[in-house]
Amino acid sequence: MSTTIHVYPTVNALPLVEEIRGRTQELFQTLLNRHGIGSTIEVKARYPSPADRPIEYVEKDTVWTPDLYLTFDYLIDGIWDSASWPRCPFVEDDDRISEEDLTDPPDYKPEHLGLWYIVGEFEDIVPPTRLAKILAQDHYWSDERNFGGPPVASTGYGLVCAALAEATDGIIASFDSAFDDKHNGETAEEFLAWWGDRQIDFYGEDAFRNPRRKRYQLVFW
Repeated sequence: MSTTIHVYPTVNALPLVEEIRGRTQELFQTLLNRHGIGSTIEVKARYPSPADRPIEYVEKDTVWTPDLYLTFDYLIDGIWDSASWPRCPFVEDDDRISEEDLTDPPDYKPEHLGLWYIVGEFEDIVPPTRLAKILAQDHYWSDERNFGGPPVASTGYGLVCAALAEATDGIIASFDSAFDDKHNGETAEEFLAWWGDRQIDFYGEDAFRNPRRKRYQLVFW
């Protein structure tokens, strides 16, 4: 089981993976410093692979493209701690409201026919002009972490999404209880005003000082 945070862009901009990786690391380090936690965070972007395959890191000039699926590793003081899995899906035909959706169940309005289903989630909380820009996009982002997973990844995946929202003037949301749905539709600035502090308050500062389960260390070059 996992929880997922989504980013819905308002502009058709595809940032560099390195831009998002670097900004995530910067946001995380700033958070740790603000709480007086003396750890150094490092974020590494790589392509998912089986354990018996060599690690392939993402090149610095790689642009996010729809259908790109990555692993972001989080290292504390040089020791691997945990990971999250950001990706950039296409908006598929199945994501759009059909005639059947208008009647069974009756969750949508007739004028929603053919629109991306998220219109029903955001119509009452996102300004119409901004929502129209979101609905015009053919892709979005999400990042996932294991439910009940390590505190570092459970904080980092939100910071990944904040970095993506900054780069794409997007909004942030979750529909599987990654956070209270009152925060759905927030900008990166609004999300960052509470996310990191809440995570550290919840898990405790020591969770960000000591790499967990050191017997499971991985070596990175």
